[in-house]
Amino acid sequence: MFKHITSHPWSVSRLTVWGYEGDYGIPMVSDCYSKNTPVATMRANARLIAIAPQMYEIIERLGTDEAKALVRYMERDDHEGN
Repeated sequence: MFKHITSHPWSVSRLTVWGYEGDYGIPMVSDCYSKNTPVATMRANARLIAIAPQMYEIIERLGTDEAKALVRYMERDDHEGN
């Protein structure tokens, strides 16, 4: 799932995560703004999301049984509500 959103590197601008610039401009990956969340938490969430593609690739390369299970979970499309 992660590697299919947009190629990386992703970047953070304020509280928004932006994808890598491609043929169609720079796609917005995530907006971490929330009225009920402290700014420091929103920024931390944005930074975590921005490095998700690299974390995915590292986990994928580990090759352990646990890493393989995590990659399978990350590639699922049915995470809504879970």
